[in-house]
Amino acid sequence: MLEEISLKRQLAKDAAFSPPFCPNPACSKHENPEPNFWYRFGSRPINRFPYSARRYCCKACQKPFSGSYFSLSYRAKRWGENKEIHRLHCLGVSKCEIARQIEGSERMVRRRIIKMARWALLRHASLTENLKIEEEIVYDGIENFAYSQYDPNNLNHAVGKQSLFTYDFNLCPINRKGRMSPEQVIRLNEIEHKHGRYAGNSIRVSTRRVFERLFAKAPKLVIYSDRHFQYRRVLEVDMRDKPIEHVQVCSKVVRNYKNPLFAINNIDLQARHNLAAFKRETIAFSKHSVAMFESFVLYLTHRNYMRPKFWRSHRADPLSSKRTPAMELGITKKVERFDDFFAAKIPITHVRLNEDWENLYYHRDPTSRRKIA
Repeated sequence: MLEEISLKRQLAKDAAFSPPFCPNPACSKHENPEPNFWYRFGSRPINRFPYSARRYCCKACQKPFSGSYFSLSYRAKRWGENKEIHRLHCLGVSKCEIARQIEGSERMVRRRIIKMARWALLRHASLTENLKIEEEIVYDGIENFAYSQYDPNNLNHAVGKQSLFTYDFNLCPINRKGRMSPEQVIRLNEIEHKHGRYAGNSIRVSTRRVFERLFAKAPKLVIYSDRHFQYRRVLEVDMRDKPIEHVQVCSKVVRNYKNPLFAINNIDLQARHNLAAFKRETIAFSKHSVAMFESFVLYLTHRNYMRPKFWRSHRADPLSSKRTPAMELGITKKVERFDDFFAAKIPITHVRLNEDWENLYYHRDPTSRRKIA
């Protein structure tokens, strides 16, 4: 009975749906759609809920398309599960365990996470495309590894000091450092002899790209960071002609809410806690850098738009438990649910992505030592 009611509800929802644009990138109605640029083109049966897919046709290019093209379930062989996969992923559950919980395959979970990460990236890029930065920025990188501990990397991200909103982020590979056993040294030498070493200035290069994008959104920047020498070189050498104030904080200062780097320390702490691939000594590590980056994007967009700044209010900020970082900046008006955030499809042709985000969207890493599957 419940399935019959939900089926009728979904069919009624599909019947009331109006396509927002033509999916054909070459069509004039793709960029500048007009009301009623389409007409109904029948329907076809499908093997999953709701067992019928409505078809439409563009009046301009005369190319038919399915109404499900604009939903997250497009071409999915199994209805739903996206919301549950996203919830479990943000709770630190591994992909294999998520598959067991929803009685599906690990491949299905992996493909759904890739698609949700792409949608989240495009939504974030669309919402921040014309955003002006009017607060101080806290910058740092969280170090992790993908595939093996011989391939560490740094996820650089810039966070608003007051809003806790993550503005920008990218990924760079770094060389393994620290104490190693004689066997590990031999193995590392074999890998570096075969593939070569990563660029020694990768953090500097990736940091400069982030800072340049931040500076384009603000006439003057105040950046808080730790005393990493690569950050200093970017601001004192590469961008010395820019009006950027750099405040350096010692990493040994106690990491509580009074620390000037609290905004980013809190995000890194929660990432270690809430993402399986970022936990210390995890066996659920990402098999390549792009998969790890996608997990981080889902986490950041969840923090930016779908949960309050803090779960408890504070005397200094009574609304911190009711407002998201995006609400603090006026980007959104409410704490968005999963269905709200992923409601509308944003094609890549409708938004500009920087080089780092474009590589992520197309599932590639130019610096990777192995093929990205």
